[in-house]
Amino acid sequence: MADESDVVGGRYQLLSVVGRGGMSTVWLAMDETLGKQWAVKEIRLSDDPAAREMVAESLVSEANLIKQLDHAAIPRIVDLVDEGGILYVVMDYVEGRTLESLLAEEGPQDEDDVADWAVQLCDVLDYLHQRTPPIVYCDMKPSNVMLRPDGTMRLIDFGIAREEHAAHKAERDGRHLGTRGYASPEQCRGADIDRRTDVYGLGATMYALLTGDRPSAEAERNAALRQLRPELSLGMESLVSKAMEPNPAERFQSAAEMAYALERYKVDDDLHRRGLQRRWHAFMGTVIAAGVCLAVGIGCMVARNVALSSDFDYWMQVARQSVDQDDSRAAYVRAASILPGDIRPYEGLLSLYRQDGVFSADEELQFEQTVTPALSELRADSRTWGSLSYDVGKLYWYYYDVSGGKDASGGAAPGSFGAGQSYSRMRAASSWMHSAAEVPDFENRGLAAAYAEIADFEMDVVPNITEGTDAGLYAPHFQKLSDLMWSVGSSDNAVVRLDASNLVLDSLRAYARKFRADGIAEGQLQGLADDAGRLAASVDVSSDAEDAEKARAQRNYPLATQAISDSFVDVGRDEG
Repeated sequence: MADESDVVGGRYQLLSVVGRGGMSTVWLAMDETLGKQWAVKEIRLSDDPAAREMVAESLVSEANLIKQLDHAAIPRIVDLVDEGGILYVVMDYVEGRTLESLLAEEGPQDEDDVADWAVQLCDVLDYLHQRTPPIVYCDMKPSNVMLRPDGTMRLIDFGIAREEHAAHKAERDGRHLGTRGYASPEQCRGADIDRRTDVYGLGATMYALLTGDRPSAEAERNAALRQLRPELSLGMESLVSKAMEPNPAERFQSAAEMAYALERYKVDDDLHRRGLQRRWHAFMGTVIAAGVCLAVGIGCMVARNVALSSDFDYWMQVARQSVDQDDSRAAYVRAASILPGDIRPYEGLLSLYRQDGVFSADEELQFEQTVTPALSELRADSRTWGSLSYDVGKLYWYYYDVSGGKDASGGAAPGSFGAGQSYSRMRAASSWMHSAAEVPDFENRGLAAAYAEIADFEMDVVPNITEGTDAGLYAPHFQKLSDLMWSVGSSDNAVVRLDASNLVLDSLRAYARKFRADGIAEGQLQGLADDAGRLAASVDVSSDAEDAEKARAQRNYPLATQAISDSFVDVGRDEG
């Protein structure tokens, strides 16, 4: 077994143990090459050559699968190291604890919390199911879900994920894939699997979180939720029961459908239903008393549309005029719930989030809960969807606070910059920028594509370097950095200008020799460095964070220049 301070693979220094399993130990490690923290799973392999080969093949397969994925809730595997009969898996470090440990320590969870977590998990499952070919996760259970301190979820362990409709046969050692109680009936039988397999697994996970009991492998033997916890709502009981139907045809047919039901599950609660009935009867009484003479169907539709429009305008006015930001945000959320396909409430929220220079974890959660139920309506108008996606992507790119950063007084640190946050910001922004770039008639499509491709490069470069497959990636990356520098040159936003300057200078420092190898001339590299240095120098700072970032750019510029010069030291100046 490794010890603290050991260096694995010549670059990963083990710092401390953060978790233990039956055959593995998880370490927090520092990458001495990149100065970045990773999680390193130490796996003690069997002495049996066949078993050893099976584990190694499984991990390689998992790493290759995850490499194709790009979702904030899926930690990446970036390296595999085999040293002395021990396999080390290097992956994104996720701070938090599993839902299994939470359940063991605290018992059954609040149903609103479980519903929120399930919506987040539906989002990542839907992402997997939308791949080509679709991917079925196959192993949803509390021990494979990490809850971060900011309330967001991470899905771990893709060791048995499969393509949709693959036969789920036993492994070579005779084990069935999946975990009894959480695996669907068709999964346990070794039959074909599809996205509804994951719906069952998520329903079973919710069952465990709500009751504290592990579900039975025989679905029909599971007691109804309210038999075990009478205080739970009828809506939640019905939802979990439908997700866990033994027959896949009777379940939710997709994770997206289940997410929609989760957003509305309380409509099936007895008290809520009676409240709706009372309001409906009162409304009909008013209509009759007013002597409405139109046909009832048409009259109700007109009245409803007028009421919705009036309510929407009212809450938008409240949001714009309120001096309290919490009240404004709540009003925008209310407006979005009335007309979910209108982008104005979401753009209003984005504007509020930008005002203090920090897009916090709480704000991210609020935005996700607001926008997720409306995604189908928002995507219906491609032009406005492109604009909203681009604006959300920029919010993540420039303002996302991945560390819960605080200033010296304990408050939020406006404009929290630094190389340490850039990677996570870009990763979070990537999917939104890709969405914007995929809209043909969106006016900023090209710039969105530049952002998306820069993010893709930064996320893929470490595993590509490790595998020796990075040749040819740097010339396109240089062009995208040039595009970014050109686009932000006209911006009057200090955060945007400083962040872009340091992103360019950091890349030139780190990859100068790689750029040269891909055919970028010395003069081109130095020209881009000069542009970045001038852009940063021209910024008038208005906060300590901006001042620190400007100082970082001023330190970065000569270092980038030196790195460029060093990369061409063995060639004549006329070659550069």
